[in-house]
Amino acid sequence: MNSTEQKKAADLGLVEEKKSNKLRWIIIAIVVALLVFAAWFFFKSDNAGDQQIFKTDPVTRTSLAVMVTATGTVEPKDEVEVSSELSGIMADVYVDYNDEIKKGQALAKLDTTTLEATVFERSSSLKSAKANVVQAEADVEQAELDYKHYKTVYDLSGGKHPSQQTMDNARIAVTKAKASLQVAKANVDMSQADLDTAKTDLVKATLVSPIDGIVLSKDVEPGQTIASNYSAPTLFLLARDLKSMELHVDIDEADIAQIKRGQKATFTVDAWGGRQFDAEISQIRLASTEEDTSSTVVSYETILNVNNKDLALLPGMTAVTDIKVKSADDVLTISSAALRYTPARPDENKEAESKSSGGMLFLPGPRRSDRKKGMGDFSGSVENKEFTIWILRNNQPQPVKIKTGMTDGLRSEIAEGDIREGDEIIVDAVQVQK
Repeated sequence: MNSTEQKKAADLGLVEEKKSNKLRWIIIAIVVALLVFAAWFFFKSDNAGDQQIFKTDPVTRTSLAVMVTATGTVEPKDEVEVSSELSGIMADVYVDYNDEIKKGQALAKLDTTTLEATVFERSSSLKSAKANVVQAEADVEQAELDYKHYKTVYDLSGGKHPSQQTMDNARIAVTKAKASLQVAKANVDMSQADLDTAKTDLVKATLVSPIDGIVLSKDVEPGQTIASNYSAPTLFLLARDLKSMELHVDIDEADIAQIKRGQKATFTVDAWGGRQFDAEISQIRLASTEEDTSSTVVSYETILNVNNKDLALLPGMTAVTDIKVKSADDVLTISSAALRYTPARPDENKEAESKSSGGMLFLPGPRRSDRKKGMGDFSGSVENKEFTIWILRNNQPQPVKIKTGMTDGLRSEIAEGDIREGDEIIVDAVQVQK
């Protein structure tokens, strides 16, 4: 290779080296620019700070009512089962479902042919027994006359006539006649009793209503054979006036201590949508009932009186009942959510930020008490206890210690604490990254 070619090769290598150096500096400049931008972005984000938005609820004066909720059924106050004490063939049925009835009204009647024959037979037996009494009375009278005659002759004859044996026989005849009279009279009593029984059975053949009310069910038809030898079958189920009914509910053992006779309640039934019916506790039954579930549930049957003048309620309807166990008017209250709110710790915020790519970041939610059955258990856990709540003052959360009074689960009474009506109480918060 001559000198000219060597010079060209050297110049070409120098040009390529310059191009490579220029590209390297461009790449370095881009990387540096990206690093500077990233640093500026995070520096700006950190220095701008995160803005917390608090959700608040004002302190208000209102009325509170503590409720115990239970389910049960609407039942008639008095249900009466009408059965037949006699066996036989049902001849007539006079009433049907839903018929209104009066006390003493005939409901049905058995065939009475045999019963009427029995009454006639026993009536005849009574007449015969009474005739026997008349005969026995005559026999007594005759025996006494015979004895009196013998006694007169005996006295006049100086004891010679009649013989002593004749006198003894006359005396015995009087005694026997009197005994026969007593037997005859007893037979009259027995015959009278038999006749009374037959007449009673004849009356029992007609089933009558023992109450004023309504026919709830009828389980008999004409021609049906009724067998009551071992147990009397229920033929009619009657209910007293449905304008006054009862509500039977089961109260959980955890709530029974709050239930008192005379407490007011309201309830709803599916048939009438949102309509509320009034009730009042009339009885708390001491015997407990146990429901067979995976865990034994102990409850106590409680009876409430219900006015049903418009007959809107029917027997057997399922009711959801709210019993007012405690109430207060014009008390200072806060949202119960405020009792569960606690501000997030700084380390919680940073952990949340590291997992977020921007936008809105939600803080950890409010604390929640362990609950088995919703707000009902929560209300029991906060009543008459001390809490720290957070008030928003000058756009800053300030802790305030309070003591709660009663609660309905949604709002809680403030019994003690430095808060006033209108104070904004923090119930939740969200954090927004700028």
